[in-house]
Amino acid sequence: MAALNLCRMALRSSKLLYRPYNLLSVQLQMQMQPSSPPLTRKMSTDAQSIASQLNSSGLLRTQGLIAGKWSDAYDGKTIKVYNPATGESVVDVACMGGRETNDAISAAYDAYGSWSKTTAAERSKLLRKWYDLLMVHKEELAQLITLEQGKPLKESVGEIVYGAGFIEFAAEEAKRIYGDIVPAPFSDRRLFVLKQPVGVVGAITPWNFPLAMITRKVGPALACGCTVVIKPSELTPLTALAAVELSIQAGIPPGVVNVVMGNAPDIGDALLASPQVRKITFTGSTAVGKKLMAGSAETVKKVSLELGGNAPCIVFDDADLDVAVKGTLAAKFRNSGQTCVCANRIIVQEGIYEKFANALRDAVQNMKVGDGFSEGVSQGPLINEAAVKKVESLIHDATSKGAKVILGGKRHSLGLTFYEPTVISDVNSDMHISSNS
Repeated sequence: MAALNLCRMALRSSKLLYRPYNLLSVQLQMQMQPSSPPLTRKMSTDAQSIASQLNSSGLLRTQGLIAGKWSDAYDGKTIKVYNPATGESVVDVACMGGRETNDAISAAYDAYGSWSKTTAAERSKLLRKWYDLLMVHKEELAQLITLEQGKPLKESVGEIVYGAGFIEFAAEEAKRIYGDIVPAPFSDRRLFVLKQPVGVVGAITPWNFPLAMITRKVGPALACGCTVVIKPSELTPLTALAAVELSIQAGIPPGVVNVVMGNAPDIGDALLASPQVRKITFTGSTAVGKKLMAGSAETVKKVSLELGGNAPCIVFDDADLDVAVKGTLAAKFRNSGQTCVCANRIIVQEGIYEKFANALRDAVQNMKVGDGFSEGVSQGPLINEAAVKKVESLIHDATSKGAKVILGGKRHSLGLTFYEPTVISDVNSDMHISSNS
């Protein structure tokens, strides 16, 4: 949740302001997260219309992708994908596990032999086609993100443009993977560095940016000549599946990109255990990142981790108040605070503290909360009930230790997983809301 943490920058007085809206932003767990909301209903007419349009366009996929073929879970199991803004079930998708993951790894390994030998120019051309298709379908993809993740539609469109940009960048850089000539210590020798793809990459992505976190990992991997097995969050798999459908339409060969989703522990274990997977890339919590790093050691995989933290935003006495407030809102409330780069604590120098706190409270109070498809909404729902309970526990802990709620502090009248944007004062470092835990 977005924890706004304004601390007077004087050692004698540590008064903090918090806006806990989404501290769950990067708490991606390798356990199955409870995705079922407390109340489910039949899909509304609007949601049905959007889902029908997406299905007609071929972008609403419910199966995993293995070796270029769409596949159900081998045991027939499925999991529901919910719209967090309404509690409605959008669709059932395949709930895959270890067996499907091992087959996806084998498919990626088999495809690697030919894909790694494809010329840089050819890989660049195919990636460019994928980028073009992502942009052509940006409205449908944005609707899909809002449908399964809940963020306002305007933010979803922004994510498509942002995420597609990684594919565009990779398409250009695919042609620029240069080696090096190194001066030799002896006249009869020549030293050079040749850059080669590492092999099969396992990409594990979170639910908060269901397109961008995939394209940022997959684009560079494909540009280098690697093949991938993607494990999207079971909370938001639909965007990943739609993006991969467009990669097929772009002409990327079967087996180069594979997708499995469902039983997170089984999928993760299979990726870690396989000697054919040579790299793991992960965005999520520090706790899970540690487990992945430890698990990768057994087969000596390369590892890239983007993990969580408790980042501060610092405002000094000489700051422009309007600029500081706008910057804080942008840094903290994007995607309802469910972003790993959100500022979790706002630390403010004593001379400007009261003015900034009041201005921030007024700005937060003017934010419109609601369904991401509604006009003017800037704050959508939290991803699930577990996220709301996390916020409630943080608020309870803080207030029990002396913090004061000066705005919000409770579930929104919209119900479900909506929570009021909240500002809390008199927070100290003993409270969970100001710690890294």
